[in-house]
Amino acid sequence: MPHPLSLIKLPVSLLIYLIVNVASAQVYNSSISAATGGTGRAAVEAGDASFLNPGILVHLRGRYFFSSVAKDEFAITLSDNTKDSLLPAALGYVQKKSDTALGELKFSDVSLALAEFAVDKIAVGLTGHYYEFKLPEPSYRQVNADLGVIYTPQSHIGWALVVYNIFGENKDIPEAFRPKTSVGGGFNYIYKALIRFRVDATSESVFMAGVETYINQFIITRVGYSNDTDDERELWTAGLGFKGPRFALNYAYQGNPQNSGDYRHSVDLVIPF
Repeated sequence: MPHPLSLIKLPVSLLIYLIVNVASAQVYNSSISAATGGTGRAAVEAGDASFLNPGILVHLRGRYFFSSVAKDEFAITLSDNTKDSLLPAALGYVQKKSDTALGELKFSDVSLALAEFAVDKIAVGLTGHYYEFKLPEPSYRQVNADLGVIYTPQSHIGWALVVYNIFGENKDIPEAFRPKTSVGGGFNYIYKALIRFRVDATSESVFMAGVETYINQFIITRVGYSNDTDDERELWTAGLGFKGPRFALNYAYQGNPQNSGDYRHSVDLVIPF
């Protein structure tokens, strides 16, 4: 493992990229979220309930299996909101690998999300996390939680607010990839079941927007934009989805026009059962 002082020998641009590559995503994005700029805190999608806003779970009717694959990333969730379930719930697992200036980082997150209506049209959800970070040496572990609220005054409108890592930050974990305590908000609007507008922002100075267009009842196109003003990192995003009666497939691309090496492809599978 490189000695910490050896970091000064790295080209500045490379060091910045390594840090951004690790720290850019405080939450995991499904392909639907990724294709629309990272939005989705106020949108109801099986792939985002465990990661963006646990309050979404109350609007997911039935059971869902979700799996997502990207380069050096893997996520899987099982969610249940049926009449037999005590509370809407989801069990999730995320695994990531990335190269950092301190060596290869292996990250995993085991999560359990629960949700329920607090009052009419306002739902509250809580996700518990068990984080693990493994470097060549040492490794770090942390237990934390996210608290999310979603307000749906009408079926085609949603507002959301989420606090991530409410138990605070573990100062022993290197700051470059330490889970941060932050706040995120989102808005979702569906126009005549043909187009959906999504806008999100976080206290980490990240602003996101996306649009989905329903070509027909099965095919959905997506575009989006994200701007992390603190890190001066812009992302243009696009994706395509197929939503059938038995399963759904979604593809997303994220790319930084200022850095050709900063991009992400992902594919998701969603199966209701």
